[in-house]
Amino acid sequence: MAGDDGGAGEVLPHDGDPAQSYDVVDAPELDGADTDAVLAAISADEELLEQLSVVFVADGTTMRAGHHALLAVTTLTREDFDDDEDYEAAVEFGRAFRTLPSGVHPIHANLELANMDFEEFSSSAHKDSEGVFRSFAER
Repeated sequence: MAGDDGGAGEVLPHDGDPAQSYDVVDAPELDGADTDAVLAAISADEELLEQLSVVFVADGTTMRAGHHALLAVTTLTREDFDDDEDYEAAVEFGRAFRTLPSGVHPIHANLELANMDFEEFSSSAHKDSEGVFRSFAER
């Protein structure tokens, strides 16, 4: 996660010790970065890129918004899919969306377990009036 003035503590989920569940990266240079810039920064660390299917960025927008929605960015690229059709379906609603801090764990866990795909979360955010994934229970 990229921080803005050290406020990332305000947006980290508080269900246990965050250090046990999340790697927090203080990268103020990612504030305002687009999806390509976030992916370029992550891809600089090949080991990290291989471990993650999504990264969560706490940027200036996160800190200014009352709901503190983080930017969720998929690390998957066209090369991770068998064909163009599968890739296009995966990014139908974009390669990034905003999520409430409470969505970080469910998104990460479901993607890691392959229970759900990125597009299911991005589709839900796309349907929200503010473009934010809140939870499937709130729908």
